[in-house]
Amino acid sequence: MYWYWKFNVTLAGWIGFNQPHRPALRPISVLRTLRSFLVSNSWKRLLCFFSFSSGLGLITYAQNIDTDINPNEFLKQHCIRCHGEEKQKGDRRFDSLGTDFNRDDTAYDWQEILDMLNLGEMPPEEEAPPSLKDLRAMVSWITGELELAYERHASNKAPLLRRLNRYEYRYTIRDLFGLNIESFDPTDSFPADEKFEGFANVGEELILSDYLLEQYLEAASQTIEKAIVAKQDMTPIHEVFTPDDLCDRTYHFRPQIWFEVNVDGSYVDVGHGDRKSERVYADRFEKGVPADGYYTIRIKSEGINREHPYDSKLLGIDRSEPIKMEVLVTDPKIGYPGRRYNASDRTVARIPLLDHEAKIYEVRVWMDEGFVPVIRYANGPRPFKGVLSKIAPVYHREVLPSNWRDGVATRPAENQEIYLSEVYQGPRMRIHWMEIQGPEAGNEMVDWLQVPDEGSVENISESGIERIIEDFAFKAFRRPSIPSEIDRYVDFYQKRRELGDDAVNAVKTVFKAMLSSPNFLYVETPLDEPDENKAFTIASRLSYFLWSSMPDEVLLNAASHDRLGDSKSIVAQALRMLQDPKARAFSNHFTDSWLRLNELGSMPPDSKKFSQYHDRELEPLMKEETRLFFEDILHNNRSIENFIHSDFTYVNGYLADLYGIEGVSSDSFSRVRLPANSPRGGVLGQASILTVTSNGVETSPVMRGIWVLENILGTPPAPPPPDVEPLEPDIRGATTIREELAKHRKVETCADCHRKIDPIGFALESFDPIGSYRFQYKDDGGRSYSNVDTSGTLATGESFTDVSELKGLLLDRKNQFARCLVEKMLIYALGRELHFSDRPIVDGIASELADRNYGLKDLVELIVTSEAFSDVW
Repeated sequence: MYWYWKFNVTLAGWIGFNQPHRPALRPISVLRTLRSFLVSNSWKRLLCFFSFSSGLGLITYAQNIDTDINPNEFLKQHCIRCHGEEKQKGDRRFDSLGTDFNRDDTAYDWQEILDMLNLGEMPPEEEAPPSLKDLRAMVSWITGELELAYERHASNKAPLLRRLNRYEYRYTIRDLFGLNIESFDPTDSFPADEKFEGFANVGEELILSDYLLEQYLEAASQTIEKAIVAKQDMTPIHEVFTPDDLCDRTYHFRPQIWFEVNVDGSYVDVGHGDRKSERVYADRFEKGVPADGYYTIRIKSEGINREHPYDSKLLGIDRSEPIKMEVLVTDPKIGYPGRRYNASDRTVARIPLLDHEAKIYEVRVWMDEGFVPVIRYANGPRPFKGVLSKIAPVYHREVLPSNWRDGVATRPAENQEIYLSEVYQGPRMRIHWMEIQGPEAGNEMVDWLQVPDEGSVENISESGIERIIEDFAFKAFRRPSIPSEIDRYVDFYQKRRELGDDAVNAVKTVFKAMLSSPNFLYVETPLDEPDENKAFTIASRLSYFLWSSMPDEVLLNAASHDRLGDSKSIVAQALRMLQDPKARAFSNHFTDSWLRLNELGSMPPDSKKFSQYHDRELEPLMKEETRLFFEDILHNNRSIENFIHSDFTYVNGYLADLYGIEGVSSDSFSRVRLPANSPRGGVLGQASILTVTSNGVETSPVMRGIWVLENILGTPPAPPPPDVEPLEPDIRGATTIREELAKHRKVETCADCHRKIDPIGFALESFDPIGSYRFQYKDDGGRSYSNVDTSGTLATGESFTDVSELKGLLLDRKNQFARCLVEKMLIYALGRELHFSDRPIVDGIASELADRNYGLKDLVELIVTSEAFSDVW
C-alpha cells in the first residue's frame, strides 16, 4: 500500500508541477514519471502499482474533494513523532503549528508540508502512509487555505529599496561617463556586499553604513576627476625599449628563483615561469603612459629550446606546448612592476611564440594614466630554483662553483669562464625589443561640462548651468527630475560660487553630490507619484537585470515616450538588450550567484596534489566554460534540460587536457561536441562546479549533494539545529568516504538529511577535486587504494549506478528543476528575497515555461513580463 500511495503522491506532485492549485495532468509528465517508477522500483512495487492502477492520479488536485478533515489530527498521526517536542528531524517541529495562515511563519510551514506531500517525500518510507481519502482531503484543505493566504499576503507589500552593489556601481559609472573601467575601480575600498543564497544584489542584505557613505563620497570624487582628466588632450608618445633598458643581468652561476639574462645587449632571455619572480620591464619608463587611452604595444620575440635535452619530468612542463608570452599592464604606484605581481596587474594578451623565429607581435590595449607594460613567460618552469637545482648537478656539474648551493651569494667562490646560465639549454622566452605608442586620438567620452551653443562651463549662462544639471540628473537618476530637485542643485551651485569656487569646480562639486544621492545609489527610489514614473522603473529593472547597469539612451527614450506599457514592448527591449555586449554581465553575475561560482577559489585545491590547477591558472578558465555554456543556451533558447545533460560544452586547450578531450590545443575557447557516453554534459560535469563543491584537499559528497539539492532541485536540506553540537561519529574501520558517511548516518540526528544528500554526492565521486575523471581513489603519494563507487539510491527510492543515470533521474524531475531556476532568476531580476505571496507567480511562470518547452530565453521573457517584475509599489 505504501508504494501505491508513494507513486500516486509523487505522480501528483510532478504532474501538478508542485503546484497545489493546478488540476491539469500532462500526459508526457505521466509517461516520464511512470517510466521512472517502472525502472527504479522492484517487482513487488510493480505488482502493487498494477493492483491499484485504477487509482492513477487520485492525489491530483481534483475539484469537489471532501475536505472534512482535522489538520492537527492528521499531523499528530503522521508527522509529530518525527517533528514534535521530543524529536525535530530536519529542524522541523509541527506539534505547535497553528492554522492561522495570516502569520508568515505558519503559512510557510504549511506550504512546506504541502510540498513534501506532493513530492511523496513525507511521511518517509518506514512510516505508515495515510489513507488516500485523508491525504486527498489534507492536500485540498491546505491548498484552499494557501490560495486565500496568497491573496492576503500580496496586499502587504512594502516599497523595494535596493542600493547598487559593487559591480553595479562600477558598470553604472562606466556608462554614465563613458569611462573605461578595465583598470579603474573606485569601489576598491567598498566593503564586500553581503549575499543572500549566493546573490549579491538582494536589497535586504545591502545595508548602508557610515563607512560606506564615506566611500561613496570618495568614489564620486575619483570618478568625476577621472572623467575630467580623461577628456584632456595629450601629445602621443612613441617609446622603444632595447634589451639594455629591459635587463642588466649578464649571467647566473647558481640556481635562482628567476632566470633573466642579457648577455651582449642583443636580446633578453627569460627561463622561469614563476609569478613571484622577475618580469621584463623598462625601469626608465617609471612614469608610465601620460594619459588614459588605447595604446599599441609591439614586441619582437621568439621561443627558444622548446625541444631540449633534459628529462621533461624535471622541468615539469609540456614540451609539446608552444612557449607563451604574457603581456600585462600594471600600476607602478601599487608595486614595483619588474617583480612579483600586484592588485593592478591586468593580463591583456597571452601569445604562443614561434620556435627560433623572431616575429613582431602587436597588442592594442587600454591603459590608464601612469600604467606600464610588462612581459612574463606564461608557461615557463616553476618553481625555477627547484627545477634548476635538479638539472644542474646531473647535466652541468662541471660549471658549478663550490658555493652553487649558497642561496644569497652574489659571486661564485672560484673564478669562472663559463656560467650555469650559459650552458643551460632549457626552454626560454627571448625578447629582442619592445615599444609602446599612443594614446590614440578620438576619445568617445561624454563631455558633461559643455552645453550645445554655449561652449564650456567657464562662460556658460545661468540657464545653461540648469540645463547641465538637469541633463546629468536625468541620466544619473534614471528618470525625469522633480523641479524641486533641480532647484536644490542649482542653489548648491550658486553657493559654491559664492564661497569662491570657479564654475568648473562648482559643477564638479554638484555632480559629486548627485553621485552621493540616494537617487543615484539606489536602483529604484519610491516617489510620491509612482505611476508617473512606472515606465522608468521598468526601464531600470530591465537594465539592472540584464546589464547590471543603467538604462541606455534607447531604453530611456522608450520610457519617456511611454513605450514600456505592454508585454510586447518590454520583450522587444529585453531581446535587444540581450544582443548587446553589456549582457555579458547577466551571464557572469547570474551564473556566479545561482551556481555559486563567486565562491570558486575560496578553498583552492592543494598546490602539490593539484599543481595543474595553479600552474595553468585554471580557475578563470573554469568560470569561462560555464559562462559560455550559459550564453549558448540563452542566445539559442535551448532547453534548460541542457544544464542537467547536454551533448556539448566549451573548452580551451588546458580544459580539454583536464577533461581528456582530444583535438583542442588553442588558448581560445571553442564549442566542442561531446561523445554520447561522456560524463561531461551539463553543469554537473564542469570543473567549475566540481571544484567549488570540493574542500581543496579532497572531494566532499556532502557539499556536492547539497549543491544539487539547492541549485538543481530547489530543496535544500535544513541546517543542523543551532542547539546541537557538531557530531564526530565513530568512523573507526572506515577506509573510504562512503564508509565514513555510512557510519555518520547511524547518528539519528544526521540520518534524515544525509539520506537525501549523500547518494547524489556519491554519483559525483567519479570526479576529483578539480574535475578530472577518476576510477580509483589515490593517497597523497599517488598510489591507488580503492575503486570509486558511484552508485546510490535517492530518498524517493530510485537507484542509479553512476552520474549518467543520476542525470536521467534529474531529467525526470525537470519540472522541479524548472521551478528552482525560476525562483533563482526571479530573485536576481527583482533584487529581493521571494515572499510567500510570490508563490503563485513562480508557479505561473514555471507552468508557462513548460508550455514553451523550457527555453532559457523564454524564461527571461516570462520574468520581465511577470506581475512581480512590473509591480511598482
